[in-house]
Amino acid sequence: MTLLVSTFMAVAAAAAPFSAPTTIDNTYLPLSKWKSCELRGRQDDGTRERNTLTRLRRTRAFSVDGQRVETVIIRDRAYEDGRLVEDTLDYFAQSDDGTVHYFGEHVDNIRRGHVVNHHGSWLYGRDTNVLGVIMQPDPQVGDQWRSEDVPRITIESDRLEETGLRARAGGKLYTGVIRVSEFTQPEGVTEYKLYAPGVGVITEYAPDGRAVLHHCVPG
Repeated sequence: MTLLVSTFMAVAAAAAPFSAPTTIDNTYLPLSKWKSCELRGRQDDGTRERNTLTRLRRTRAFSVDGQRVETVIIRDRAYEDGRLVEDTLDYFAQSDDGTVHYFGEHVDNIRRGHVVNHHGSWLYGRDTNVLGVIMQPDPQVGDQWRSEDVPRITIESDRLEETGLRARAGGKLYTGVIRVSEFTQPEGVTEYKLYAPGVGVITEYAPDGRAVLHHCVPG
């Protein structure tokens, strides 16, 4: 079954046309809508967490089945108790059917102000020939996809668990929220994310804590 799913995704991703890949207006992940967003939370041990996500002005090109595809670059900076611990560049593009694809990430893991390694980094076309799917155009309960399918580095399997939820984040009440589970290997851990229509991620539930959307800046 796993082989069949991976094969199907590879074929589907390769066949998807990208006419305007940097216009990402998927209902549950409208990355083009925001200049920046910030999530805040705490780990179970009390560590304060903050993530700033900034859409950069530049793009990065990839080749998909012979087609040049420009991707949106999101810079994700993670802080713990005010100290920068990770600085990542994520690459996304939307195909014509509304699917948001994940092309990889460049990760700088930081300790005491210095980059110590790049563990977790991968790129489509270099480390895998399977495009990640970060969000489907019209996800339904039970739908499954893989945001990362990179043997020897990471495999993340996502599943839509619930729809039509109400949830609060950053002092706001959101409706029409969906809940997605993310099972990551080789760690063997499951996280959950809540997505609000027209917004994106509003809450992240990790095994060791929770983070909620604090604000977004239009742009």
